[in-house]
Amino acid sequence: MKQFFPMKRGEALTLLFLIACAAFAFIPRWRTVELWGMALFGWLIAALMVLSPALALATFLSRSNRGDA
Repeated sequence: MKQFFPMKRGEALTLLFLIACAAFAFIPRWRTVELWGMALFGWLIAALMVLSPALALATFLSRSNRGDA
């Protein structure tokens, strides 16, 4: 018996992209670089908080528009 649902290719690519962005954001070098008075780490994490739900929503909507749901 399978314990997981199959993941579509677009969803897997979205997941890999978000994991790569998170790994990039947690590079220790970004904690000391400042941009407009805030550490670059903060900017990257804020961008990730906005990007991840938007990208996931776009991925799921494109899947349902194609009829793959």
